[in-house]
Amino acid sequence: MKGLQLINRRLVDVPLILTALGALVVGCSRASEVKEYDVPKSLCGVSVAPELLARLLPSGQEVDVQEKNPVPSRKRCQVDVDGKIALMASQEWWGKTDSLIDVANAHPKLDSAQPTDSYVYLSSGTGAVGRVKNCASPDHTEHTLYAVIEVYAKDVNDAAAMKKLITDYTEVVETGETCR
Repeated sequence: MKGLQLINRRLVDVPLILTALGALVVGCSRASEVKEYDVPKSLCGVSVAPELLARLLPSGQEVDVQEKNPVPSRKRCQVDVDGKIALMASQEWWGKTDSLIDVANAHPKLDSAQPTDSYVYLSSGTGAVGRVKNCASPDHTEHTLYAVIEVYAKDVNDAAAMKKLITDYTEVVETGETCR
């Protein structure tokens, strides 16, 4: 009889142990999803809503924002989280005959992007491009300015946040020093 009680007790102990281990694993995974850094309020001088940008950045401990200008026709803002590229926002001058689709095709994170009704924006959960209206520059007289945002962070994909961010980002660029 004692052997039967021991077997029954072990059968009860196994689910309890598995439940405790499951809770521990879930607790650990939730802890790693926390953003321990302050989400930037701007992308290299272009104001953005931090709560919107947060939806497109991964969890982590440290954030670093750097401006990179590889060529005169392109201004890039790179956001790294824990030393890995998480997001890139850029302002790019393209030829007057280049379209929104041409710009999107040059960026791998926009491969599934869909146009808005007005064809001013193309966006997906991992990237977007917007045509900056009413923008002229004496240095780029035969060009059109486009704003591009790409998410490089793994497992980050939010189409609604990306659509709102590209719209806001493009509008702020239009009123900024690039277009004066």
